Amino acid sequence: QVYDPSHPDANAQGVVNLPNVNSVEEMVDMNSAARSFEANVTTMEASKRMFLKSLELLR
Repeated sequence: QVYDPSHPDANAQGVVNLPNVNSVEEMVDMNSAARSFEANVTTMEASKRMFLKSLELLR
């Protein structure tokens, strides 16, 4: 909460409720999560290829 009576969203006491979220930090976290997910998918695809190749070798 911030005291700013001139703000159009201020209540009767002049207090404005502002979000406590840092959008830049959230964007960085989202990009990091997306990269981690992509790395995990790549790892799973490589594991699948190796597994299928080992099955071919056993035939």
